[in-house]
Amino acid sequence: MFRTGRARTQEAFVYSGGSLFRKCDLSHIAIWVKHPDGDFLFDTGLGDSIDVQFEEMSLIHKQLFKYQKEVSVKNQLIREGIDPAVINTIILSHLHWDHCSGIKDFPAASIYTTEEELTFAKTKDAHAPAFLKSQYAGEGVTWKYLKFTNSSYECFDQSCDYFGDGSVIFVKLGGHTKGSVGMFINQPGKRYFFTGDITWNIEGFKKPGRKHFIPLSLVDAEKDQLDSMIVNIHQLMKADTSLIVIPAHDYSAQKLLKHFPDFQ
Repeated sequence: MFRTGRARTQEAFVYSGGSLFRKCDLSHIAIWVKHPDGDFLFDTGLGDSIDVQFEEMSLIHKQLFKYQKEVSVKNQLIREGIDPAVINTIILSHLHWDHCSGIKDFPAASIYTTEEELTFAKTKDAHAPAFLKSQYAGEGVTWKYLKFTNSSYECFDQSCDYFGDGSVIFVKLGGHTKGSVGMFINQPGKRYFFTGDITWNIEGFKKPGRKHFIPLSLVDAEKDQLDSMIVNIHQLMKADTSLIVIPAHDYSAQKLLKHFPDFQ
């Protein structure tokens, strides 16, 4: 796990039912998955050019989604003496600004998403504060699509067994964006589920409950579909209490995991 930035806001802003009087810590992360058959970066977090990219936001959106920049994945690698070119595959949970900001930090990498996600991200309806087109527009990005089959996995109708050995499984997570995906990592004795932005905090799955209505109206695509997905993951957590669920911005859930340069 790379932490590339952080934010702090009222708990009520993060999930419905949260307190207006308590603060909640959020983080912007990327996950480096290493496997004998190859490796990839899941999301990029905040990239080197985030401050320039963020200028696409209106003043009010800058206040709502303000962040504190830390060290990009690229520069964390350089700091450890690792050539950033080692990242030749990036898989995105979705194309919102805080997940794909670092795409162009890795110009030789293949960028994987879903066809639904990329198609929508190129339309006029994909705009700030959710989408910042400067992060992914242009001819220099090598796009590829994840290949899903109708093989069900847990409570999901479609899945993508990335390495073909059950160790990394992608599933489609409808509701937040048109083509969001989540990632299961299955290790001996431990299972992780990285859920992107379906909720920003684990409490959203535990209650279960949506985000506050303001961010919900700005960043979530299909509200009914999102509600169904939250309930499905809530039920999955109840059925498998050993499953480690990691929302993309939940600092409290993430701080229990090792951070780069250490691996879990």
